[in-house]
Amino acid sequence: MLSSPYFDSKAKCSSEIFEVSPVLSSPTYIELYREVCQQKPLLIQEIVAGDPWKLLVAVTLLNKTSGKIAIPVFWNIIARWPTPLMLSRVDENELIDTIQRLGTQNIRAKRLILLSRAYLQDPPSLYDLRPSKPGVVTSQPTKPTKSPFRLKTRYPPTPISHLPGTGPYALDSYRIFCTLHHDPSSNEWKNVTPTDKELIRFLKWKWAVAEHRQWSAASGLGGTATTEYFVSLISDLTSLN
Repeated sequence: MLSSPYFDSKAKCSSEIFEVSPVLSSPTYIELYREVCQQKPLLIQEIVAGDPWKLLVAVTLLNKTSGKIAIPVFWNIIARWPTPLMLSRVDENELIDTIQRLGTQNIRAKRLILLSRAYLQDPPSLYDLRPSKPGVVTSQPTKPTKSPFRLKTRYPPTPISHLPGTGPYALDSYRIFCTLHHDPSSNEWKNVTPTDKELIRFLKWKWAVAEHRQWSAASGLGGTATTEYFVSLISDLTSLN
């Protein structure tokens, strides 16, 4: 999906999972599994997951904007103002000019500056969960079916919920990528039900590779990933890569 020296498309596949079941150890299944591994969605959030501020800057630019347009602008910003301190002190008009091609540049520039100031004053801590804003909600499947109806509830607390501009897309991205960066054994990603299509594709891939399970944002966790499911998933993953 994205071409950059910062992206590594080679996902690591474990051979241990094939010992779980005879079905999972069939040659066809193993071959398809390895192909799924190699079709890992390449998202900027994973690349910068070690720095939550950069992740928040990235999702601010990506919101309602394609990655092909937003990602080069993101790297330009990080090259010129690589820390929250520097971005908090930037001339607003200069930042507006830098991000103008993305649209809504005035709003985004103000938000990026406010975000950077707030990040400096009250940086997030993995061990300090903050209540999410009352207007920020998350959607969960009502039951394990293909029903389009989803139960909306207030978004759970996160370490970044107190920062400006942290809506569901930012919070979902943080919970999926920053928690895994800090602790590769973290299961927090399993509790996320995003609406963003790229995050959905990543979690479909993640569930298939890490747990051999089917998953969808509409119906939640399904059964074991079958060979037919892998074929369908590979088609989905390669269609936009």
